[in-house]
Amino acid sequence: MYLTADRSAPNGHANHRGRFLLLAQTALSIALLAYVFSNVDLKDAAAAARGANPLLLMVAVLQLSAQIFLAAARWEIVARSLGGELPFRIALRFTWIGVFFNQALPASVGGDGVRIWLYWLRFRNRRIAVHSVALERLVMIGSLLLLVLAVQPGLATRGAPVSIVFTDAFVLGVMAICLLLLLAARPMFQNPQRFLVIRLLGFVAEDIRVLLRNVPRSAMVTLLSLAAHVNISITAWLIAQALGLALPLMDCLILIPVVVLASTLPISVGGWGIREGVTVSLLALVGVSSAEALALSLLLGFAGIAISLPGAILWLNQRTTRPRGESILHEYAAPEQQQDPFSREASEVLPRQG
Repeated sequence: MYLTADRSAPNGHANHRGRFLLLAQTALSIALLAYVFSNVDLKDAAAAARGANPLLLMVAVLQLSAQIFLAAARWEIVARSLGGELPFRIALRFTWIGVFFNQALPASVGGDGVRIWLYWLRFRNRRIAVHSVALERLVMIGSLLLLVLAVQPGLATRGAPVSIVFTDAFVLGVMAICLLLLLAARPMFQNPQRFLVIRLLGFVAEDIRVLLRNVPRSAMVTLLSLAAHVNISITAWLIAQALGLALPLMDCLILIPVVVLASTLPISVGGWGIREGVTVSLLALVGVSSAEALALSLLLGFAGIAISLPGAILWLNQRTTRPRGESILHEYAAPEQQQDPFSREASEVLPRQG
C-alpha cells in the first residue's frame, strides 16, 4: 500500500483559477472589441465586408490553411531533433486540434497545451511532449521578433511609433541573454541531487543545445517559421484585395507581422480585440479607413476560425485516455526515482494509486 495525498482540493483550486483566467481574458477581448467598435463606423465596416469578393476570400482561407501544415512540419522536426518520434500525419492531426482550441483559449497558449497533452498520451514521453512544443513556439516567437526588427525601416517610413521597434528589440535581447545564460550554466544543472526546478532547467538547456547543434534542422525550423509569418501577411493582402482596398503587398509584409506579434500576447481569447485594435491603428498609417481595416481584421479572424473547424472533427474522434498514477513531471525526477526518460517503460515507474 502506498500513501497518497488527496489531490481533489488542489485540482479544484486549479480549475477555479483556470476558469477565472479564461473569464478575465474573455472580458478583456469583449472590452477591446467594444472600444474599437465605438470608434469605427460599423455600418461602413459591414458594407465593406458584404461587398467582399467571395472567390478571393476562399483563396485567402486556403492560403491561411498552409499555416497548419507549416506548424506540423516545424513540430515534427523539433521532436525528431530531440530524439522523439512524431510522424508528420500525427503532427498534422494534433496541430489541427490545437488550432481549433486556439480559437477559444488564450492566444496560442491553449492550443500548445492541448498538443503537449496529446503527444504525452500518444507516445508516453512527457519530456519530448513539453520541450518539443515549447521550443517550436520559442523559435516561432523569436523569428517573429527578428522579422519585426528587420522591417523597422519600412515601419519608420510609414510613421509607425518608434516604441514598437524599441520594445521588440528589448524583448529579443532579453530572450537572447536568457538563452545564453541558460546554456552557459548547463553544467551546473546536471547534478542529479539538485531541486526539481534545477533539474528541469538542466533538461531544457540540454534540449536547446541539441537543437542548436543540429544546424540544418534548426535552420529549417526557422525558415518554416518565417514562411508562416509571411504567409499570414499574404493572407491579409488577399483579404484586402477581396475588399477592394488599394493596399500593396509590401505594406502588408511590413505591418501585419506587428499585428501578429501583438496578437500572440496571452491576454485575450484567440487574439480577438487586440488584433482589431492594432490593425485599425497601423493600417491608418497607409491610408486605410478604420472601417475597412476593421473589416479586414474581422475577416482574417473568421478565416482563422474556418481553417480550425476540421480540428473539431479530429478532436471528437480523438481518444484521450490518461494513464492512471502518472505525473508529467516524473521524467525530471532524480535518477534513482526514474528510468530512461525517453523510454516508454518510464511511465510505469510510479506506483499506481489504489
